[in-house]
Amino acid sequence: MKTIFIEENKKIGLFQRIKKITRENNRIIINKKIVNLGLKNKALIIKRIKKILERENVRQVVIEKKLKEDEQFVKLIYSNNLNLCSQKWILKRCTDKIVDLILKEKKKEESEIWICVNEVDSLVEEYIYKFAKEFRRINIITNHISKFKKIEEKLYNEEGILINVTNNRRKSLSKAEIIINVDFTKEIINEFNIYEKSTIINWDEPLKIRKKRFNGKIIEEIEVKASNLSKLVDENEFENYDERDICQAFEIIPNEIRFS
Repeated sequence: MKTIFIEENKKIGLFQRIKKITRENNRIIINKKIVNLGLKNKALIIKRIKKILERENVRQVVIEKKLKEDEQFVKLIYSNNLNLCSQKWILKRCTDKIVDLILKEKKKEESEIWICVNEVDSLVEEYIYKFAKEFRRINIITNHISKFKKIEEKLYNEEGILINVTNNRRKSLSKAEIIINVDFTKEIINEFNIYEKSTIINWDEPLKIRKKRFNGKIIEEIEVKASNLSKLVDENEFENYDERDICQAFEIIPNEIRFS
């Protein structure tokens, strides 16, 4: 997917003062200090950026870390339906690595994993097949049991693997140590009886478990170290950007991750 990088001009000359934005290679340069602009001027800049993206058929943008700090600017990007690289992309594609870190010395073939999901896409399906072969048991929690019948039958017929597909809100997560929440809202998740020491890898909106005794962990973002990135790009060229965004822009899975 073609990506454009958006950043502030570090050296604004006379020509740049005349033009609010300039287009250079794979970048859009903003020739203003965003922090000094009012909402109206920020909106005007986003409008001009959007025109460039539409003209060049660009569907994805990355903004440098400094611009991320301006909440107004970020909200304007989203309200104009621009596809901004987000930390969720890297979280989703590193879920198997996260699971490995959670388990530590515990063996997968002696463990279970739970996935809360209603809609199936290629990534979800890939993880279901992967974890079904690795774990002692995989549990799919869903309101749309019929959507998982094909996967269930394929695993049984081709691999002899049985998976548990259920929508039981009282019992299904009561013993769940590792939960991957794909697309359940926080309201739905909190309707379940959740094991108080669960570790939840949350792909969806920010999550808080209301259960008073819950003292588990919710993982919603990770830190990465992508030493493999240098094979594709000059890292100095992107030193002002979040490394997770760069990974998404170039579709690179980092070889090192960590979370608090």
